[in-house]
Amino acid sequence: MEDVVIGEGSSAAVNRFAPFASELDWRVACWAIQDGIGHKSFDRLMAIPGVRAVAEKLGLSYQNIRGLHKIVDAVPPRATWKKRELWFKNDPEDKHIVHHRDPLEAIKTLLGNPAHAEHVVYRPKKIFSDASKSERIYNEMWTGDWWNTVQDRLPSGACVAPVIIATDKTQLTQFTGGKTAYPVYLTLGNLPRAIRRKPSQQACILIAYLSVSKMVGKQLTKKQKSTRIQQLFHDSMRIVLEPLIEAGKKGMEVTGGDGKVRILYPILACYVADYPEQCLVTCAKYGTCPKCQVNDDEMGGREAAGWRTQRRTSKLIRIAREKATSISNFQELCKADNISGGVRHPFWEDFPHCDIHMGITSDVLHQLYQGVVKHLEHWCTSLMTTAELDHRIRSLPPCFGVRHFKNGWSQLSQVSGKERKDMARILLGCIMGKAPSQVIVCYRALLDFIYVAQYPTHDDSTLQYLTNALDEFHANKDILVDLGIRNHFNIPKFHSMLHYEECIRNFGTTDNYNTEMFERFHIDYAKEAWRASNFRNELPQMTQWLSRQEKIVMRRGKRRSKKLWMEETRTLG
Repeated sequence: MEDVVIGEGSSAAVNRFAPFASELDWRVACWAIQDGIGHKSFDRLMAIPGVRAVAEKLGLSYQNIRGLHKIVDAVPPRATWKKRELWFKNDPEDKHIVHHRDPLEAIKTLLGNPAHAEHVVYRPKKIFSDASKSERIYNEMWTGDWWNTVQDRLPSGACVAPVIIATDKTQLTQFTGGKTAYPVYLTLGNLPRAIRRKPSQQACILIAYLSVSKMVGKQLTKKQKSTRIQQLFHDSMRIVLEPLIEAGKKGMEVTGGDGKVRILYPILACYVADYPEQCLVTCAKYGTCPKCQVNDDEMGGREAAGWRTQRRTSKLIRIAREKATSISNFQELCKADNISGGVRHPFWEDFPHCDIHMGITSDVLHQLYQGVVKHLEHWCTSLMTTAELDHRIRSLPPCFGVRHFKNGWSQLSQVSGKERKDMARILLGCIMGKAPSQVIVCYRALLDFIYVAQYPTHDDSTLQYLTNALDEFHANKDILVDLGIRNHFNIPKFHSMLHYEECIRNFGTTDNYNTEMFERFHIDYAKEAWRASNFRNELPQMTQWLSRQEKIVMRRGKRRSKKLWMEETRTLG
């Protein structure tokens, strides 16, 4: 947004609030846009004779919400929204609409934000605990091995922009209606994690709403609908992320918030999603591991199998495509290699310096709390009756920082991630004196793993703690089979713990890519946007509402940064 000069000659004044007429004009617009004032409410306020007279005296440049929106819409957006329609050849009337923005524009906006200029990192680092460099330290994304490896492949002087993508379908309605949204988020590893995870910092950008239309057609079987959903997802993501391919190969010029121009290579580094979407993204057969080649009946072992690679998966799909005589035959050939068989051309197959299987990150919220802890709680009911478990929970003494479940756990329904964390804190105390010692050891080892995995900083010693906790669990887990609690441990979320150490070494600690951060963004980017619509054909309204919110917030950030710069200049002068 450029400054506008008002008047002529030496007395000309700079309007720092253009395209608004004055600071008051700007502040009233901020109030109306950010506080969610209803359109009709604002119009009724401005229609009151006394208020209209005051507004004219104060020099407001608009008399209603339509005039205000016209001024806000004239401000250049962070990235322009576009719309694409997709359909299947044998069902052309059933349209699937994707609303999306150019990810390269989003990257330029993130790196060009002057409020974050002094925090952006363009070079990887290797941090050690002492001068002997015997023990490596991992925290931010630029301390991991992945960034160092990719940096070595690029031309001298080039910078890496590690792109972090997250997708997660979310419910918009609470009780009735069944409305959902499918947002796609983009952020960068160049920004510190403390900035990325705060919605107020605007360090994460919504780049797309994928289609949530249902697959209609009575003639379609459940398997055919599943295949179509996979194809639609990959075709949609190819449309959204396709600009990253060319930019990742040739680089692009980006002007940073500090005013310097750099050659940047945006590389897809991490893909944050829960387990069903991890399988959907990587084309892995559901029930298998999206990161390694282990079979679904061997997932309970202590060691991981050979790594899946993007090149290997693409090759297997291509071979199956060439050999297949029909769609069902193609799917059978793929599933023999633990590939879903629903997609012939994955969206990630041409991305440079990218391995989608490596990029699938660990997920503390869904894998550990909504996975491992959920299983541990369920196993408690095999060690004792539900009534006894509730009685033990109610009998625990109150403790600061620990939630007291006055009605036990049996009355809880749709347990949230926060409640799982509260339950994990008292889990071990609930089974003491009732469960055999080996069961206690299993529970303690898994809880140790969960808490160590969330350390904000890791080194070689703390990563060894993770290994030791896993070793202890696998050494004692047979007691759960002997007691009849489990028949096997071929559970994908338990198997995922084998990959935490590798993920931390590659991309830094788990708080760099935990899904909990993006779950929070649903409130601002999906739920609030939906409530601001009239609930009919809502996606165009949601994108427009979001764009206006971003313009106001970014304008405020630029004004704050400019004010700080002027204060520093006066101080230095």
